Amino acid sequence: MTTRALTAIVAALAAVGLGGQCAQGTDHAGHGTQPAPAPSASASGGAHTDHVPSSPSGYVPITIDASRVGPLGLATTKVEERDFTRNLRTVGIVALDERRTAHVHAKVKGFIEALPADFVGKTVKKGEVLAAIYSQPVYAAQLEYLAFLKQPRLSLGDPAADDAESKSHEKILEASRRRLLLWDVPRAQIERLEKTLQPQRTYAIVSPRGGVLVAKQAVFGNYVEPGAELFTVSDLANLWMLVDVYEADVPHVALGQTARLTVAGIADPLSAKVTFIAPVIDEATRTLKVRLDVPNASGTLKPGAFATAELDLPLGRGLGLPDNAVVHTGTRNIVFVVHRAADGSAHVVPREVKLGPHVGGYYRVTSGLAAGDAVATSAQFLIDSESRLRATAGGPGGHSGH
Repeated sequence: MTTRALTAIVAALAAVGLGGQCAQGTDHAGHGTQPAPAPSASASGGAHTDHVPSSPSGYVPITIDASRVGPLGLATTKVEERDFTRNLRTVGIVALDERRTAHVHAKVKGFIEALPADFVGKTVKKGEVLAAIYSQPVYAAQLEYLAFLKQPRLSLGDPAADDAESKSHEKILEASRRRLLLWDVPRAQIERLEKTLQPQRTYAIVSPRGGVLVAKQAVFGNYVEPGAELFTVSDLANLWMLVDVYEADVPHVALGQTARLTVAGIADPLSAKVTFIAPVIDEATRTLKVRLDVPNASGTLKPGAFATAELDLPLGRGLGLPDNAVVHTGTRNIVFVVHRAADGSAHVVPREVKLGPHVGGYYRVTSGLAAGDAVATSAQFLIDSESRLRATAGGPGGHSGH
């Protein structure tokens, strides 16, 4: 810092009562050799230098005369423990609960000849017929099964041979029946076949669960291939909400936390629980998907809806430091601890602090302060300049550059 710059800053500090011996009304003549002022006695009678941590590099403690504390506008607040809770507000999309959703496929080729489930949104029950398909392989399998059912059992005259023949026949029947079951031919239709001994032209595709038809690719008369998805059925009594959480907030989100949801078109806020936290962060958005379970027995919430979620994230308990008490100097954070003396003067000690989360106008202090410390919340920049000037001049008693 140049001599001219130092002179300008010292002149400004002198106007409010800072500047070492000059601020205390001593004679300027020869002040370059003035001894450093002794630390003022604290209110408890002890010297301020006792048990005081060393000041950060580039700073020294300073003492402000009692007559100058008021004009300087020095205000302080005590550092106290407090609970830190951050309100996280994010957005998400309402989605189907995959645990309550079933995708219905055809396992054999054929033609759709009946379509009772003919529109999206229809409510269906478990086992209800969704479509009827004519399939040549299924029809042929029915004929084969009937042939084995009708096959007479001949006696070979040997009980052991007859027993072996009977067991072999039962195995063939079971294999033929199992093939129909594996193609999803309903058990009721197979039992009817066994009673009537009449093959059915079509076989039924039934719903594997109760719910709402949320998607339908089946069209009357269409030809379907094995593996083709025909319907999607989901129980909408419970839904998921998938929200995005930035990676800085991820450590504070936990399973079981309750979120408040606001959805357009629904007057009252909804409540939901965090049930799953994705293990991988999206590299493009730097966010993580968090899943909330939303009860929807009334059916008012619809999949695909856009919603806002709010979570109160507990950040723990710690020392709360007002943000206006911190002087940010690039890579360091400096505060000024103020000790009031019985005569009204103030001894100011610079401290470097490590800061945690910033919530509601307070930083959580991780190191550098103790509970009960009084820190300056005003005039810090004047104090900062004076402390730096003293350090540049060689200590508390230095006034070079005045």
